[in-house]
Amino acid sequence: MKKPASCFSSLILFLLCCLLLPGQTAFAAASAAGRAVIIGFHKKPGFAERKLVRGHQGRMRHAFRHIKAFAANLPEQEISRLRANPRVKYVVEDAVVSLSEPELAEAEYGNSWGVRHIGCEAVHARGITGSGVNIAVLDTGIDYTHPQLAANYRGGYDYVYNDDDPYDNSWNSHGTHVAGIIAATADGEGIVGGAPDASLYAVKVLDGGGFGLVSWVIAGIEWAIANHMDIINISIEGKDSPALQAACDAAYQAGLVLVASGGNSYGGDVNFPAAYDSVIAVSASDKNDLPAWFSPMAAEIELVAPGVEIASTITDGEYGLLSGTSQAAPHVAAVAALMLSAPQQIDANGDGLVNNRDIRLRLQQTALDLGEEGRDEVYGFGLVDAAAILDDGDVDGLDLLAFARQLQAGSSSITLADFAAGFGR
Repeated sequence: MKKPASCFSSLILFLLCCLLLPGQTAFAAASAAGRAVIIGFHKKPGFAERKLVRGHQGRMRHAFRHIKAFAANLPEQEISRLRANPRVKYVVEDAVVSLSEPELAEAEYGNSWGVRHIGCEAVHARGITGSGVNIAVLDTGIDYTHPQLAANYRGGYDYVYNDDDPYDNSWNSHGTHVAGIIAATADGEGIVGGAPDASLYAVKVLDGGGFGLVSWVIAGIEWAIANHMDIINISIEGKDSPALQAACDAAYQAGLVLVASGGNSYGGDVNFPAAYDSVIAVSASDKNDLPAWFSPMAAEIELVAPGVEIASTITDGEYGLLSGTSQAAPHVAAVAALMLSAPQQIDANGDGLVNNRDIRLRLQQTALDLGEEGRDEVYGFGLVDAAAILDDGDVDGLDLLAFARQLQAGSSSITLADFAAGFGR
């Protein structure tokens, strides 16, 4: 069932957002009975900890599974008292998070230049399309009725409305746009996603205005762990939180690849959760491989991917162009899915296992170095390179990317099929 973007409750939320300061736009409903907080404990909380919260006039909202914490509402005067309890590790604000605000483009719809630019076309021609890989999109939801998303949509959950209908009711179709970059089907029409046969799961943690709570994001990460996702894409930015960091770390330890937008900070810092060590922080580049004007510049940047005027799916079966690190991150998530679905898996770190750590290392090792030699604050390790998946050890992955671009430009007499077949296993 579609959730309206302009219902009465959304109007009330909009009016509140206009009246309150930016840091105070957190949802009145979540904090009506005191401040919305996340309470962390030194050990896994149980009945005694619930009783402790109630003893401080607290109201429980969510008990997390993978981090030692509760989300609750507490009266202001009880927060410092609860912090003083030796069983309590921290009491922090359940802060507001938001989507990485996109730059709207006034241009006509075009092809999926980003997907082609990073060499996905050659990989698809070899039959590597992300099949069997589960990707959770933590965002504003997905329009699962879109003709290019319906076949790959597998379900999800809505933590904004607390139901199993994570439909995208956002004003700019943010989650739907991200989902299309990852896995729009290759049906010969519209666009094509970087991993066009991957399975999409919508985990709605942002409302129609693009805002959410840290506790919703944590719950979404835990949903991804519990439902055996392979990859989480998070095009969200917010404040540092020990609870959010613990959730990201738990997902990474559970074997998931976490990819997040670095944030549109215009040369500033990388936002959270992208800045955590367990998360791949992605910045954006344009068609000339130059850093996008809105991208961050910081040591946490791990990879760069296309993020300027990216065409993708939007609600009501339409297409639109958006720019932002939100559009760059799903390109990386798609390449990670291609790596996971490739017939030959590589133990990149030599530990005898093939897991999420190997995928992350391969993404780093095969990236096209664009800035200073090695990792830098502008490009990280470089531009994500899907074509390197076809590297059998005899040809450098960067050469494959260059050749894929020649094919894209029509400057080679060798066909794409010949190219892909030449690197068969």
